[in-house]
Amino acid sequence: MSTVTRVELAAAAPRWVRDLLAAGSGEATVVHAGPDALYLALDSDVLAITTRAAVQVPCALRTTLSTTADLSASGEVPPVGTAIPIVARRVHLSGATVRIGRTIDTTAPRIDPATAPAMAERLSAALGPGHARARAELPEAGLGLLEAAEPDAVVALLGRGSGLTPVGDDVLCGWLATMVAASYPGVAPVAERVIDLADHRTTALSATLLRRSVHAEVVPQFGQLLTALAHPSTNPAESLASVTRIGHTSGDGLVLGLALALAHLAPRSSCT
Repeated sequence: MSTVTRVELAAAAPRWVRDLLAAGSGEATVVHAGPDALYLALDSDVLAITTRAAVQVPCALRTTLSTTADLSASGEVPPVGTAIPIVARRVHLSGATVRIGRTIDTTAPRIDPATAPAMAERLSAALGPGHARARAELPEAGLGLLEAAEPDAVVALLGRGSGLTPVGDDVLCGWLATMVAASYPGVAPVAERVIDLADHRTTALSATLLRRSVHAEVVPQFGQLLTALAHPSTNPAESLASVTRIGHTSGDGLVLGLALALAHLAPRSSCT
């Protein structure tokens, strides 16, 4: 009689992911599978188990693996639809058990609203053609509503556009994270509309990332770009390029959301 030998892997993850796994035993389902990341639906959220090469989304259990195939006893990437038990705060795959060894902070750095005009100017000077491509996929009226911080922008943009996470959702994520990082009081009505509609209007992964953006939780590259834009002595070009390389449209969408947020903040900060 053969037994399965599982390797135990320690991962780094945000505190909310740790708390979700600690809430009890259950079963997750693979909803997207690739060599760099495995996405699992658990209740209303989607978690990712990521390798070193993956985009470290703020719902990830980050490992040092080279490929997600190492999680499977067969040596192949676990297919979509695979049931994954969650027991005793551990994710039990056929070839490995993943536990959270340490918690990490995925929150964007705080933005001083007074720096918004300079940040907007520096971002505008560095933008490439991807910015126009992202805009072209979305209704201009919806983007205008978002720049004005109008909640109706959510209806116009949520779930719209191409990509594993629709580009309209990426724009909303970039806008929300920036506004929350700037402690902008007018973000609340937009955030509330996103929370109300996300589960019904877009993919489960996008809905999860949108909920995290309401807490200003972002991919590391986005936080690095905010830091670069806030410091006049730092050239933002490299950080901007790192963001725009994310996914097919995701990075460009995040940057467009950032640009719209800064465009809203800049005139208001200059009047205070």
